[in-house]
Amino acid sequence: MTTSPDASPVTLQDPTYVGVAVMAMHGRPGYTRIRTPYVSDADAARVAEATCHLTADPAPCLDALLDSIGWAASSNDEPNGPVPPSKP
Repeated sequence: MTTSPDASPVTLQDPTYVGVAVMAMHGRPGYTRIRTPYVSDADAARVAEATCHLTADPAPCLDALLDSIGWAASSNDEPNGPVPPSKP
């Protein structure tokens, strides 16, 4: 990883930078460049298909959690039922 405080992601327009990503890191000035290996479309599709069962829609999980603590999901985000105790 190379830290380049003065580098702008807009200037990485050269073929040398193929496979390079730029990200801002919390607490660090400027940008950090990272390089990723090439992954073919076929390999990416194979991995996505093989791991798609590991994803979940968070809405049903949240509904189940809210039900378990006595809240019911509502359109106005107001609790229906007992109010959970506040933290000290």
